[in-house]
Amino acid sequence: MERHEFTVYDCDEAYYRHLPMADPERQPMLYRASRSTAEDVWIGRSVAQQTADELELYREEFPFILCDIAALPADRPAIAEGAALLPELLASIGVPRDRAIWIVPTEEFQVEHYSRREWRHDVVKDCSDPELAWKNWMGRDAAFAREVAAQATALCFALNIVDGSQSIAETIACVERHFRLVT
Repeated sequence: MERHEFTVYDCDEAYYRHLPMADPERQPMLYRASRSTAEDVWIGRSVAQQTADELELYREEFPFILCDIAALPADRPAIAEGAALLPELLASIGVPRDRAIWIVPTEEFQVEHYSRREWRHDVVKDCSDPELAWKNWMGRDAAFAREVAAQATALCFALNIVDGSQSIAETIACVERHFRLVT
């Protein structure tokens, strides 16, 4: 988005700033995440529970994200991106449908591409069963992607499913068309 001179707000990066701010009473999932080990995250809970917890964690983090976005410079347009921006949360604050788009991978695409990333081993290396942790991680991400796609569809937000049939350039063009950044 640099070519459009947007300020980019990265929710995934902000997450690590928000973790120490979590209050155990007001943000119990975020607080728990700040103290979790890889074993706790990937082995200790079912995939269904991991997914439910991840959704709740992002609901708890959302007020922190809104504060951060409100503090961005007002003289430059901004784009916020990341998994924490659930369609239900943006709908709850009245974000117009033409101001948001979700880019969601299919399970097969995600597994194939994450399998190629060397750092993926670092994420699960401290788990008692790294292969199970990897399987759980990919299962959680697939379930999370299905939930985000379902929310976006139900709320009539734009959705682009990434399955490898579009090039990166085509995906970018889709986003630019959605936001009317090209003529």
